[in-house]
Amino acid sequence: MSYALTARAALFTLAAALPLTTPAQAAANTHCAESSMTLPPGALYPNGIARAADGTLYVGLITSGNVLRKRPGKAWETFFPGADTVFASNALRLDERRGLLWGNSPDFLSGGKTRANRIYALNVADGTLNRSLALPTGEMGNDIVLGANGTVYVTETRGGGILRLRPGEAAFSTLFQDARLAAPSGLGAAGIVLLDDRLMAVANFGTGKLYTLSYNDPQPQLTEMQLPRLIENPDGMGLAPDGALIVLENGIQSGQGRILRIPSPKAAGMHQLEVLREGMESPVNLTITPQGCAFVSESRIRHRLLPGHETEVPDSFRLYQLPLPLTAAQ
Repeated sequence: MSYALTARAALFTLAAALPLTTPAQAAANTHCAESSMTLPPGALYPNGIARAADGTLYVGLITSGNVLRKRPGKAWETFFPGADTVFASNALRLDERRGLLWGNSPDFLSGGKTRANRIYALNVADGTLNRSLALPTGEMGNDIVLGANGTVYVTETRGGGILRLRPGEAAFSTLFQDARLAAPSGLGAAGIVLLDDRLMAVANFGTGKLYTLSYNDPQPQLTEMQLPRLIENPDGMGLAPDGALIVLENGIQSGQGRILRIPSPKAAGMHQLEVLREGMESPVNLTITPQGCAFVSESRIRHRLLPGHETEVPDSFRLYQLPLPLTAAQ
């Protein structure tokens, strides 16, 4: 690729980007070493990523409905080959209790085809399609988070809102909508994470702002988080075991993809933005273990969004594993 980011920069040594570990952090991350893994040939533009308790990884692709699986000690394999109604996997969330792998299949970079934007679920036991739910015309899902009771929450990126599907319901409904979660580019509400049973955090990919939403209130309230700067295309988010918010800065224009950490995201006032890693190429999604080990998908999709660079397809794609810094309070 012809950008300032190179493979060497993408493999930037984590030790230079992470703060010194504390004893609490070191103990929590004993089994999480910094590493990366290359996806098999033909697996382009990874996005959705989920991890089972036994260490099995699932990875979805932006421009294909294929879902890959890697069991511990085994090679990558096709878990789900895609379908007419599953043509992308821009988010993956695993509900192990119910045996479901939820995914988002939006008509993004469709190549001239017009297809309904959908949310789907796969049966973990055999990789078959459990359900595929079309979203209303004009609505496009971005990211997914699951409640403890099986409720599915989806960021609706075009109109700027949160969709909800409770157990037993046949279709998604709009939980909340606000112009602050939309963006002129058409890519607004993106990353989503539950901070607790009352508050969720939501990122606006287009405006660079983060919000909290009191999603369980009868009239949910949206509050902007005070940040020292705008985040360049905040994308996937996750919650660390110590309660810190982990945010992926996609960096479409600059090419400076980063992994950010926000301590105490529920607190009022100005928040800190800690850079855990930089030199990445469009990091888009992540999953975090209860011990604080993060697995991040680096999509390298930036060239598809920059005029004149559409044909510069990278020759390989990677996932990154890294230990998160954890406070002693954890």
